[in-house]
Amino acid sequence: MMRPIRLHLDTSDYAIMYRAAPGTPEAHVRDELTGMKESGRIEIGMSYHVVFELLQKAEPKFRDDRLARARFLTQLCGRNAFPYPSDLGRGYRFSTEGLWVPRIDLDDIDIERLVRNAMETIAHRPELSRRERRALSKRSYFVEWVRSNPLEFRLLTGAQWPLLFGREFEENGDFRRYILGEMTRSEANKTVRFYITDPEAVYETWFENYGRDNPVPERRDQIASKLVVMLNELNVMLDETAALKTKTKKELATSGINALDVADREALVKLGDDLESFRAEITSPEELSKLPAWTVMAGDEAAPIAAQVFYAFHREKRDIKRSDAIDLIHAMYLPHTDLWRGDKAFSNLLIKNRVNFHERIVPTLLELPRRIETEIARRENHTGL
Repeated sequence: MMRPIRLHLDTSDYAIMYRAAPGTPEAHVRDELTGMKESGRIEIGMSYHVVFELLQKAEPKFRDDRLARARFLTQLCGRNAFPYPSDLGRGYRFSTEGLWVPRIDLDDIDIERLVRNAMETIAHRPELSRRERRALSKRSYFVEWVRSNPLEFRLLTGAQWPLLFGREFEENGDFRRYILGEMTRSEANKTVRFYITDPEAVYETWFENYGRDNPVPERRDQIASKLVVMLNELNVMLDETAALKTKTKKELATSGINALDVADREALVKLGDDLESFRAEITSPEELSKLPAWTVMAGDEAAPIAAQVFYAFHREKRDIKRSDAIDLIHAMYLPHTDLWRGDKAFSNLLIKNRVNFHERIVPTLLELPRRIETEIARRENHTGL
């Protein structure tokens, strides 16, 4: 059976379709994508930056709008998600379990951490003897105590639930069922982590329960600043190389009594060749993408794209905008999609500089349904289905 066509949409695509009035071309695309998703022909992946860019923290009067945006995102994507960019470098790929948050955050929300917290809470009650505390610090005794004291367990964990979300997991008895072995660790984690991966729950958890600000601007600005520094450093190296190259040529052109002897001339010729090689290396995306830091950041498939984009910025001699950082992050998903949508100007940059997988770029949202049909037909012809 043919795998669904995998799509990456730009944040603006979701916003445009969310606002589209019935009967408009954008609403027609929205309806087509929804139908294709429901029929299993496509799968659209959400991602960390798309979620937070689309939702954003808002005043209470806009709360209903933000939750409606979150539900629309879920309507289109379901539980399909691209991993957090740095997790690409750790080998993680497209998820059907909504895992778009950094994996390190998932480690902090492991059901076993909640169990250990409950064991400590119960074992350190002041009315217990030292022997009882030692006994309850062992998993087998703790499980038996939970089995024999359901009401007391409920009261204690309910009063000291360590998270500002997921209380329903404790209230409906799932936490107790997990401790008693009636639910697997994977099932329990999937249930608890829903509150930090489902867009609607995320809005409530992140912005309301924890009162945090939108995390995207800070991370975006850090990347943009790093790009500016790297481009400035590259330009300095190129200028210094060019100046040394000019000086070398001038020395080689010297004649008469100031002419170089054979050994010095050979040394300068070699220096000139080395400078050419150095310039070729520091302006080569292939060489840059081999550096471990780039692979760690984006994974083997996306590291060359990141390097190609970096040198595209250099060749275009354009000022780095803060939005370029988010566009660069979105581009890291090109190897992991069949069709990719991004910012118009940035997409043109990718196509013009022929970055890897640029043929997957769809220039406009309105072209997307046709491109999907074309991709499906191409696969069917290729496989003979």
